[in-house]
Amino acid sequence: MSERPYRRFIVESVIAESESAKSFHLVPGDGLPLEEFRPGQHLPLRLSIPGRATPLFRCYTISNYGDPFYRLTIKKELPPPDRPGTPAGLSSSFFHEAIVSGAVVEAKPPSGTFWLDTAQQHPIVMVAGGIGVTPMMSMLEALARAGAHRPVYFFFALRHSGDHVFKTRLHEIAERFSGLRMKVFYEQIRPGDREHFDYHAVGRIDVLGIRAELPAGDSEYFLCGPSGMMKAISDDLLAHGVRAERIRTETFGPSSVALRQLISSDESAMNAFQQAAGTTVTFARSGVNVPWTGETPTLLQLAESNGVEISSGCQYGDCGTCMTRLLEGKVQYLHPTGARPDPGFCLPCSCRPDGSVVLDA
Repeated sequence: MSERPYRRFIVESVIAESESAKSFHLVPGDGLPLEEFRPGQHLPLRLSIPGRATPLFRCYTISNYGDPFYRLTIKKELPPPDRPGTPAGLSSSFFHEAIVSGAVVEAKPPSGTFWLDTAQQHPIVMVAGGIGVTPMMSMLEALARAGAHRPVYFFFALRHSGDHVFKTRLHEIAERFSGLRMKVFYEQIRPGDREHFDYHAVGRIDVLGIRAELPAGDSEYFLCGPSGMMKAISDDLLAHGVRAERIRTETFGPSSVALRQLISSDESAMNAFQQAAGTTVTFARSGVNVPWTGETPTLLQLAESNGVEISSGCQYGDCGTCMTRLLEGKVQYLHPTGARPDPGFCLPCSCRPDGSVVLDA
């Protein structure tokens, strides 16, 4: 089964959301209705950047719900201060510097399994760090529009007020949605910041403090933010008895935590994963031939660690942008994927070699 084709979208408007983030409202260029999506899913994009010979593939979360447009809220990724010479984020810089009203971008239908089932009634816990709030905004918008009454505990961590995206809209949702309990953390306080209005606590999210405020019972957890924050919170939840399948993360999978638990708890699977003596991976077009040791979990990560470029988006097998021709050999998938590779192709972001392989990359 072939992947769905890309569709042209026109940027209807560009809105500054904070000192570092902008929202881009995309409407269909063909005048037809939007593809339906579930709150929390992302939009796979194909970007044509001037000066670049090949398209750039990226996925950005849709941060709204129920509107006649897709809203993509993108933070401009600057070089890390501790790594001088590192370039700024290519796609985010392109959006911030080159995309204006009237620009055209190409996108596939929304995809991803990091989404909220609004038909359920169990409590929800959302933890967002910085721009990781985008899927939470879509979920909260969907709940507010549906008139939901289920309990939602929303913890939002930010560096400072200059990064506080959707502040006004979040207050509006909180007024309409009686089940929402929101707590905002600022690492730094600026003059004019109002406690209990702009923010509720100073410092980073306290895992112990979060657990102290949560109800008893089987809640579902949605986590999206920096990897360090994600790991600390998910590890703590697991240590205190939360089932791995109830922890959903920013990787857009049913649960990267659940996957990690599955692999580590199955000794035979772990042994098979690590024992790959004599297995080689050849990237034919790049002229790279390397042994497979199991130190990198996927073929995509092996490619990246050896300087081989394979376009990717969601990195969980949902968007299909990494689809690569498998010239020789077989692969094994680590989990079910949303995208179906064409015959003779594979999704390197989600598989490992089953014996020696040759990829057209």
